[in-house]
Amino acid sequence: REALTCPGARDCSRRFWTVLRSPAAMLDFFTIFSKGGIVLWCFQGVNGPFSGTVNALIRSVILQERGGNNSFTHEALTLKYKLDNEFELLFVVGYQKILTLTYVDKFIDDIHMLFRDKYRNQLQQRGVLGLLSGSFDFLDDFQGILK
Repeated sequence: REALTCPGARDCSRRFWTVLRSPAAMLDFFTIFSKGGIVLWCFQGVNGPFSGTVNALIRSVILQERGGNNSFTHEALTLKYKLDNEFELLFVVGYQKILTLTYVDKFIDDIHMLFRDKYRNQLQQRGVLGLLSGSFDFLDDFQGILK
């Protein structure tokens, strides 16, 4: 059973793939989730599950608090991640490890700041229930930064 899936979409890869092109075509996925495991938003650029890779990151790095370089390699993917301790969120981007994507560090920082700014009130006021019942419509913002 997949522990981590895109909320609100049976096949989010098909939904997003036709909308986004390069440089998004180089990203396998981007996900934002709480430290408690609630997926708030995701983008999936390729077919196939990414939950195993994210779960490996959680087990090997996050739970063991080995946060040194904010990069993790699992099988054929490189994951870059950012922790937000104030709101207890994780921002994770995955791409093929054979690629050198120089924009990813700035990209994840920009996504982090925009998401926090856009949903600050919802994250502060509603707590975990706000995350469960929240609507995080973030695709247009994601695309805007990616261009």
